[in-house]
Amino acid sequence: MGDYEDRVLLTAGPDAAFTHLSDVGNLPGHFAALKDARLVAADRVEVTAEVDGHTTEGEAWLHVDRENRRMTWGAPGPHDYRGELTVREAGPGSEVVVRLHTEDVEGVDVARGLRDSVRMIGEQLGEA
Repeated sequence: MGDYEDRVLLTAGPDAAFTHLSDVGNLPGHFAALKDARLVAADRVEVTAEVDGHTTEGEAWLHVDRENRRMTWGAPGPHDYRGELTVREAGPGSEVVVRLHTEDVEGVDVARGLRDSVRMIGEQLGEA
């Protein structure tokens, strides 16, 4: 079992950052393993991910709470994979906090993948 958290400070304001981060079409640019994401219903996405050289396709749930600048997601299956992204005001910019949980971490460097994703968010939205 594993719980992981990382964060990044951005020059972008919280509303602009959350609007960009919560757009399903932009998700592959923010999450290192995610190669494609397509909205198929209000809270459902089809995803293609590459983890440790293996391509996986599947369906995930995604909930966007614009009022609280919070996005949660997860995928059905034995790994109990789920995550949360929150954007908060931080001085003139914002702070993005990403949390992940999975039951199966054997052979997968989840912490590294999370660091890569947070780095990608900072590169795209201006790390402070």
